[in-house]
Amino acid sequence: MRTDDADLARLAAELDIPTIDGLQHQGDVSVIPASMASEDHRPPAAPVPAAGVAVVRGEAGGHTHLLLASGDVRYDVREGAADDLTLGSLEVGDGAIAWLDHPEHGNTGIAPGRYVLRRKREMAPRVLTPHTVRKLERARKQARKQAALDQAAARERAERERAAREQDWTNVRFVAD
Repeated sequence: MRTDDADLARLAAELDIPTIDGLQHQGDVSVIPASMASEDHRPPAAPVPAAGVAVVRGEAGGHTHLLLASGDVRYDVREGAADDLTLGSLEVGDGAIAWLDHPEHGNTGIAPGRYVLRRKREMAPRVLTPHTVRKLERARKQARKQAALDQAAARERAERERAAREQDWTNVRFVAD
């Protein structure tokens, strides 16, 4: 049985979603207080519309992280380099609440304050080419060789010092009183 939007809005209003003013994460999106990421925060100007703002769109038709607002909430997208993890700046006004919504992760309530939204980076396993493997093997072999040379030099130095101490004792004369 399908429900209309009014029923969904009523149900959403009855949910008790905790509102947090600190660092929080939802899937691959982090909400960071501006005091922790001040160099990335730029005062946003665009109000969040009633329909919300897609912060991260789901890939291949997947689920989207959607920013929703009640009250004075402003969000500006950060246009940057492809490898830039900062998604945008968020300001939640006094008495307002913002929510980050995702079908799989649920909702996260964001209290009044200034924030930076960032994407988390997934780390893929490192793939080594045959050329890189050879370079690593040569570097390890060179490091072992250098360690052996350093150890031999340290043994030789210790032997010279021991011989010098013995030499000093052979030149000592005892004088009778």
